[in-house]
Amino acid sequence: MPKKRKKAKLPLSDEEQLLLFQQKLLAEEEMAKKKERLLSQFLKDKLAKEEHNSALNLNKINTQWRTVLREVKTRELHKDIEILSQTFERVVDCKDSVIKSLAKDLSEAEEQYAHALRSHLHNIDQLLALQRCRLSRLEEGYNAELEALTKEFETERKTITDQNEKEIHYLQDVFMAMEQNYIDSEYESKLEFQSMWDDLKNKNLEEKHFLRLKLENIVEDLWRRFQDALKNYTDATEDQKIAFETLQVKDEKSSKEIEAQMKKIQRLQGEKILKLAEICRKFETEEEKVLPFYSSVLTPKEQEEIEEIYPEELTEQLAKVIVNYTGMENFWKRYNKVKLEQLSLQHRHVQLLEINGKLREMLKQYLDGISVSDEVMSQLNPLFIVNHRSNLPQPLSTPTTQPGDKPPPTTYIIEAAHVISHIL
Repeated sequence: MPKKRKKAKLPLSDEEQLLLFQQKLLAEEEMAKKKERLLSQFLKDKLAKEEHNSALNLNKINTQWRTVLREVKTRELHKDIEILSQTFERVVDCKDSVIKSLAKDLSEAEEQYAHALRSHLHNIDQLLALQRCRLSRLEEGYNAELEALTKEFETERKTITDQNEKEIHYLQDVFMAMEQNYIDSEYESKLEFQSMWDDLKNKNLEEKHFLRLKLENIVEDLWRRFQDALKNYTDATEDQKIAFETLQVKDEKSSKEIEAQMKKIQRLQGEKILKLAEICRKFETEEEKVLPFYSSVLTPKEQEEIEEIYPEELTEQLAKVIVNYTGMENFWKRYNKVKLEQLSLQHRHVQLLEINGKLREMLKQYLDGISVSDEVMSQLNPLFIVNHRSNLPQPLSTPTTQPGDKPPPTTYIIEAAHVISHIL
């Protein structure tokens, strides 16, 4: 049989070569990652083993070190106990001697107290006897005065009672006579009042009837005049009323047109500002592009205080205006931020100018100090010292602070640029 011819290998295309090259790269990358994982796992295991060994050795060292420290501390405590026991015995001996002397003093004081107590009790007995004698004499005098006052009171009481009964009888008689006179005068007054009341009633009825007729005539005359005046006014103002209604309709139409035009103008102005904002965005920094807006520089507590000071109720008209200008909120935030940065830079510029002026002045003083000339020598020179004395004016002596005086307050200065950088 004829031998089979081997198929000749066809050359690979560019896509197949690229695919084969990518597969090789992926296989090499996978092998590198695998080797890296094995190496990291080996290092982790070795690190864990080293940590375990170091912890075990540290525990052994700590155990042996504690044993040594316990022995040293035990010896020190034994020495301290011996010293304390000797000191305690010496103190106990001193206390015993003091107790014996105090006991002797106490017995002497008790004897003196007993003697003083006996003399005091004797004096008290004498005072009690004297007081009892005085009380008995005072009681006898009191009883005698009480009896005399009782007799005088009874006599005066009887006299006052008799006089009171006589006055009561007299007043009863006077009351009866006055009551009778009052009844008679009251009856006469009632009769006179009734007659006067009837006369006034009749007179008032007549005047009321006359005034009623008179007022009715006046009202009819006034009503007739009012109707005539109303008719004349209506006839005279009919044309003006029609013209007014026409002008009123025209005015309402014009007002609506003006309002629509104003809204259109406002919308065009908002669009113009937004176009300008797009142009300005080209000149923004990276920080402004990442964080263009900020919520508020006020804390929640400060916001609550402002709302309490300036409470504002949202009416329907105000809500509509706020809705129309909602798109401008971010613009005003960015405008305010730029304005704050401008003010901060101006303030920093002024501060730097002041610092520059001070540095120039210090530099001038230094240059004057290291140079020698007639002009410099005629002025105050900080480096010119003769006989250990400078020609600079000495500062006034400040009074030393007393222990009770308060120290002078410390003033802290914070730059505005630093504050603005934290706020924004």
